[in-house]
Amino acid sequence: MNDLLKKLSIEVPIVQAGMAGGITTPEMVAAVTKNGALGTIGAGYMSASALKENIQQVKILTNNPFAVNLFATNLETFSTDIQKMQHLLNNYRNELDIDPGEDSVKVKDNLEEKIYVILEENIPIVSTAFGVLSSVLIKRLKGNSVTLIGMATNLDEAKQLEDAGYDAIVAQGNEAGGHRGTFDMKKYPNGSNIGLHVLLQEISDNVSLPVIAAGGIHKKNQIEALLAMGAAGVQLGTRFLMAKEAGTNEAYRRALIKAQTNDTKITKVFSGRPARAINNRFIAEVEASGIPPLPFPIQNQLTKDVRNAGKEFAVGDVQSLWAGQGVGNIEKEETVAEIIQSLV
Repeated sequence: MNDLLKKLSIEVPIVQAGMAGGITTPEMVAAVTKNGALGTIGAGYMSASALKENIQQVKILTNNPFAVNLFATNLETFSTDIQKMQHLLNNYRNELDIDPGEDSVKVKDNLEEKIYVILEENIPIVSTAFGVLSSVLIKRLKGNSVTLIGMATNLDEAKQLEDAGYDAIVAQGNEAGGHRGTFDMKKYPNGSNIGLHVLLQEISDNVSLPVIAAGGIHKKNQIEALLAMGAAGVQLGTRFLMAKEAGTNEAYRRALIKAQTNDTKITKVFSGRPARAINNRFIAEVEASGIPPLPFPIQNQLTKDVRNAGKEFAVGDVQSLWAGQGVGNIEKEETVAEIIQSLV
């Protein structure tokens, strides 16, 4: 454990998950690092310029090291085969009084540009989801002494990360909120969904890298148990959603406080990738429609305007309310400092 803390330059074995979509404000990332844990900018959907701005804002707030989280997969895509889904989504757009969807969708990939920003800004730690970075990008980052953390949902993925030269692995149990980090969606169309304790044990027994446990963690005694099992640290996302410094909107916060442990489910309707969210009207209706979600990131791009309108108009029923199975234990908003103090 001490080796990982030293490598990441942190004092407590807690990593704040790199939640994409505006949750990881510079204020939250800086507060996490100031309290001895590892703060992470969730840059999966950011442009390179937005990432640069976020990094520079965090640097104004703290001198401590922090991480940037990226999607290792190529997001670039174009499709016109979207009519059925757009027709369904237009029902929500009509309700929210926003423009109907277009006839095609295009998504740009900013990964290489974001790697350039990370190198230019001397970010010391990069974490990834949805796969393994290319050998070319890994070589560039390693050439700048960047520590690489990769998310795995099964042993095969953990071994791929180890073989590629990563420095640590996040073992993402199926209890975790948000997207499953599973690499191969053809092999595991609903994600690889192994419980955290079994996954942690299997990866720890078969991989030589430090393993960070993730999934449903919300209390100090859980962390102590996972560390006793051999975890080098833990990663938390859902608990930090309720941090006062987080970018979580008010309707989302209300849903988190209201939710019970059995109120989450894994669904593809928001993004085309399996992800754990608080069940709501959008999930129920789109799943019942019989219209299959389009692949990631096409589905994610199609639902983006509906989800954004849900945020703007405080309508939780059309938002992607990502949350882990520990959500039932969330009772109130807290500062980052209060959250971390309660865990250590």
